[in-house]
Amino acid sequence: MRVGYAPAVLVADLRHFLELPGDTPAPARRLAEQLRDIVRATTAGEAGAAWVSALPCRRRPGNRRCPGRILLRRNESPATITWECTACGDAGVVSGWQDTPYDLNHRPTMSSGPAEDIGISDDTVASLRETMLLDAECERVVYRGRANRGQIVLTATDEQLDELLGYLAAEANHETNRRRQQRLDTAYDELSDAAHGSVRHAVTSPGSSGAPLGMSAAAAARPTPASTGLPDLDVARVQRWCAARVPGRARHQVRVECQLATRHLTIVERRAPRQDDTRSDWTSFPIARLRYAETAKTWTLYWRDRNLRFHVYDRLPSPHVDDLLTEIDCDPTCIFWG
Repeated sequence: MRVGYAPAVLVADLRHFLELPGDTPAPARRLAEQLRDIVRATTAGEAGAAWVSALPCRRRPGNRRCPGRILLRRNESPATITWECTACGDAGVVSGWQDTPYDLNHRPTMSSGPAEDIGISDDTVASLRETMLLDAECERVVYRGRANRGQIVLTATDEQLDELLGYLAAEANHETNRRRQQRLDTAYDELSDAAHGSVRHAVTSPGSSGAPLGMSAAAAARPTPASTGLPDLDVARVQRWCAARVPGRARHQVRVECQLATRHLTIVERRAPRQDDTRSDWTSFPIARLRYAETAKTWTLYWRDRNLRFHVYDRLPSPHVDDLLTEIDCDPTCIFWG
């Protein structure tokens, strides 16, 4: 008689996986990343009902990737998250997740307007999960994605989709790894098509995507001041402020620039590669984000944590962008420049 095997349930406290030492073995790091993604996905949705997320199973039975997805449920009392693979039965319970950097439940929602469902591929949602510059609201959209008949369904407003497209374009424009840049470009094209309800055929010739020859689709779609909903004068003020941050004699080594998106701009510090590193391009590191609410005509400042995630800077919403720049300059809490 054949006896079935029931996998053991993994019981984990997320607080034990927040800061791992440098010599942590690779399997433990992969487990930590899976638990963090499980917390992000579960806290992006509502408590109570179980749902099948876009997260893939991490197990590889017989050296083959498990085809299952992670079924999630968030319980309010006690505050635990239960998860289970829909194929292999791998399962677990997570506690200690509240108020961690991966808890998306308490983050404010800024976008308004009707939300619609769009279907994208698993590769595209994986590229979105890997995008480091996502703010909490866009993270919530990505991790709330659910599996449905071979597709991943995202629920988002037009503004949120524009934000996601802006993030993909910005990341692709500054990516030095050619293979990953191509993945980001493909993800941008697919998300753009899904957002506009169109179907595009695979391109087979250079430049057929509509971008100029030698330029990626994401690079061609990078927002300019004229194509965003940001006030032109404020954008010019931020650009002048960035240029003044670094004296001319040092700009061959370091620069401060702003990257534009549809409803926000991100101030980044860019550094030249080391003299002995001829293969690398300039690196970009986010410093702060300024988000504009067109209806209220106000700017909101965001700070960046150690995981490169952005959070609202509660001290200073203002209709004047100069107030936000002064706050970043003074940095009274040492949260922007360290």
